This record gives sequence, structure tokens and C-alpha cells, in this order.
Amino acid sequence: MALDENGTEPLQLTLQAAAHIRGLIIDRVLLPGEKIRQVELAQRIGVSRSPLREALRTLESEGVVAYHTNRGYVVARLDEGDLSQIYAMRALFERELLVTIERPDESMLTELGLVNMKMMEAIDYGDFANVLRLNREFHFSIFDLSPLNQFRREVERLWHLSEGYSARCWWRMPEARTRIDSEHAEIIRLLRTFELEDLVEVCEVHRVGGHERAIGPSPRPSAL
Repeated sequence: MALDENGTEPLQLTLQAAAHIRGLIIDRVLLPGEKIRQVELAQRIGVSRSPLREALRTLESEGVVAYHTNRGYVVARLDEGDLSQIYAMRALFERELLVTIERPDESMLTELGLVNMKMMEAIDYGDFANVLRLNREFHFSIFDLSPLNQFRREVERLWHLSEGYSARCWWRMPEARTRIDSEHAEIIRLLRTFELEDLVEVCEVHRVGGHERAIGPSPRPSAL
């Protein structure tokens, strides 16, 4: 496979560029509906135009960005209806993942506790990007215990779509920190005792709370 001048494979560059762009969207550097200026963005993240274009195509397939004729790529804009549908789909897919997980060992449970502790520290420091990264690591470590790889990929796509809509200021609220810490601790406890029905219920409450924090209180989707 051909390499670039730094000896990096093109696919790796594309994946790195896509991850960097996702981060800019999550951090609200790139806003919903904003036109993506490819020359400026390529310079900002340190890649050439070719891997950048491939990264944008990847993000378009995920729904994170959209392509408009005569305008080019823009950051996707989701309304409350879109977000409600995304959270409803997440509920369905995540439930299937959770009821099919293998029992975690003690070392994994310890690692989940450490990830949650780091997340609480990130909330205390107001490090929004790290909060989201650690939250993803916490939940996807659990999803990885399931053999349903296609379900996991779809959940990951849905998370990428909705993650940037979490309210930045919410993480600074003391009651939010307490709630997340308590719910994550309960998730770890239920993993240890391997009570999957209760685990699904707690994770549903946890997810619905995230939905309400993203767009405001709303009725539970009927599919849940």
C-alpha cells in the first residue's frame, strides 16, 4: 500500500482526520449548519486535501456532515424530532447488546471504575471533550462484551450523530455529576452480579436522562 511522505497509510490518515473533525463538532468549534471550508480545515488538522475529502465522505455516510450542491459539506443539523428518533433507535440496539453480553471479569470491572473516576475528574475540571471520550469508553467497553458487532457499529454511528448535542453547561451542574456517578456505580454493580434485566432498566434510565439533558424533557419514545 502506498504511503504518504510521513510513511503513514492513507486509510489511517483518513480515520485520524475523521476523528479530529468529530472532535471539532463535539467541541462546538464546528457548529450545526456551518459550511466546512476544506482548505482551512486541512491546515487546521494537518492533513492534505485527499484524506480530508475521504474523511468527509466517511462522516457523510454516518450522517455527521451533509453535502449540498453549490455549497459543499456542512455540519449536519438535527432538530428535536431527529434526536428523539436517534435515542429511540439507540434504546433498541443497546438493549440487544446488553442482553447478550458475556460476564465481565473483575479486572474489567475495576477498569470501568477507574474510567468513571477519571470522568468525574474531567467534569470537575470542565474538560468537556474528555468527559465525552471517557463516557464513550465506559459504555462501549460494556457493549464490546456482546458478540453483536453489527449492532455495536450502528450504536456507535448513532452516538456520533447525537453526542455533540449534549449541553456543555450541564456537566458543570453538581446534581448532574452526582447522578452520573451514582448511575455508573449501579451499572458496575449489576455487571458484577450479572443481573441483565436490571442492567437494561438502569441503562435505559441513564440514556433517557441524557436525552432530556440534550434537548429538554420529553415523553419517552413508545418503542422503549
